Amino acid sequence: MFQVIAQNLAFPEGALWSARDGCLYLVEWQGDRVLTLRHGRLETLFATPPGSGPSGLGQAPDGNFWVCLYSGLQLSQFSPTGEALAIVKDFQGTPFRGPNDLVVEADGGVYFSDGGNFSDDWQSGRPAGAIYHLTAQGDLRLVDRNICYPNGMTLTPDGRYLLVNEHRRNRILKYRIQADATCAAEGVFYAFDDNCLLEPEAAFELGPDGAGLDDKGRLWVAHYGGGKVVGLDPEGHVVSTLRLPEGRKPTNVAYHPGEKALYITESELGLLYRAEIG
Repeated sequence: MFQVIAQNLAFPEGALWSARDGCLYLVEWQGDRVLTLRHGRLETLFATPPGSGPSGLGQAPDGNFWVCLYSGLQLSQFSPTGEALAIVKDFQGTPFRGPNDLVVEADGGVYFSDGGNFSDDWQSGRPAGAIYHLTAQGDLRLVDRNICYPNGMTLTPDGRYLLVNEHRRNRILKYRIQADATCAAEGVFYAFDDNCLLEPEAAFELGPDGAGLDDKGRLWVAHYGGGKVVGLDPEGHVVSTLRLPEGRKPTNVAYHPGEKALYITESELGLLYRAEIG
């Protein structure tokens, strides 16, 4: 079922299948670059600034890219050639702590998570994370705060709900998008098992990282530290569990509709997997 497409990557993340361009995109957090996979060949699309640490990736309707620069503490937009087009560094004067992942709306708006830094927030479990919405018109709004390391984000196919992976609490939160574009919290969509494959001193790392939808509306979630990808139906019930052959730290998932397959980034061994799901 699993095929290794690439290996020795520098903490791959942000997998994104682009129907617009007919290819897969992903980032390297430790490599400071955006990659593209075309016809089985992985190449650098462009580099981000040294030490910026790209982690989340999304494509706007015009083909430009929104990138969460986790280590650079900002959300940035780049052209396909790597030209910086926009930078968002703070909310009402308060600097971001570590933008982690994002999802782009059909109109070009962006929801993104500001997870926080590793030592102060992830390791301690301090609920210092926030979720923001950057509208297509450029207005930045706070969706929610005091979240324990928000990570991957997904919009339901009908655009009515936002799903947010609260990594440090090992669960997915659900928000209803209202008529005025504000979000109302609806509680927990799914809570994961606590079967951690990591050493006891690293067990705090267990939790849902990135996620992606397939063409049946199923949500596929990378369970970081659990060495697996969990498939959920629209009601939050498990429909499938894919256990990785190697690597305990899957970071993100992207679905290729033509191949009926998932592309999965794994950070411990630096792998890019392909898995057919039908």
